[in-house]
Amino acid sequence: MNKSVDKIKLAIVYFSPTGTTKKVIDSFVKGSRGEVISSIDLTKRDIREKTQKPNFADADLIVIGAPIYGGFLYKEFRSCIKHMDFQGKYAIAITLYGNAATMFATREMQTIIKKGNGNLLGYGEFVGEHSYSTKEIPVAKGRPNSDDLQKAVVFGESVRNGLSNKAALHFDNKISVFDRIIDFIADIKPLHTGKRFFTVPQTDKDKCINCFKCVKACPKSCIDKDMSTDKAECIVCMACVKICPAEARVAYTKNAMVKSGLRNINKHKHESQFVVLIDDDL
Repeated sequence: MNKSVDKIKLAIVYFSPTGTTKKVIDSFVKGSRGEVISSIDLTKRDIREKTQKPNFADADLIVIGAPIYGGFLYKEFRSCIKHMDFQGKYAIAITLYGNAATMFATREMQTIIKKGNGNLLGYGEFVGEHSYSTKEIPVAKGRPNSDDLQKAVVFGESVRNGLSNKAALHFDNKISVFDRIIDFIADIKPLHTGKRFFTVPQTDKDKCINCFKCVKACPKSCIDKDMSTDKAECIVCMACVKICPAEARVAYTKNAMVKSGLRNINKHKHESQFVVLIDDDL
């Protein structure tokens, strides 16, 4: 890029119920020294339900971020971004996972970018506190931590440096047969929820202070003003449990196998990582 590299214009598209994805994106933005000219928060149900045809014409770089649910992107988020036209712009994919396994979500997001007329410049896989982390069984507690966020800063710096030398950038927008299969499965698979593992969060009204933070945080808008939860709508993302300052939102593991699985996930610390697609890396 020319001298305008000092003012990279960024468009941000993200889904972040518990805030971990947004933390990583903010650190990436800091490292890129870019100017955010557009931010689409698809965590909010009313935003997702609107027809999303954003205009990225003024952006130099599009940053797309989301957590991984059951190895894939959250389906309603996927449905929004798969219909976006990235207008030939450079794009970055950022996924967050709870120290378990990234499985298919990162490749799924890369395919959406490529099919949506975007030029994939790089991708990052970052560790965030597991949605089902509790006091009893902490899983990746406090992640992304300072090291993870610093890595996101370096990711942003690396992308910025790559944009300063466009001749070194490498784009391969071909989609492999394997990725086409993942894309097909992601389209037809049922909506993933945590109901197999945890009970739907409910409110302990003796503890509740009526701050309504849970109501505002819920990506499905399924908590009523009386603090009751629509069980059919809830995806058990735990956003309400994480944000409650009084610990009044509670959910429980459904069986001992879930507890054992969470303990196993927490035994080995995974490291956040990123890739910038420049010729030196090939």
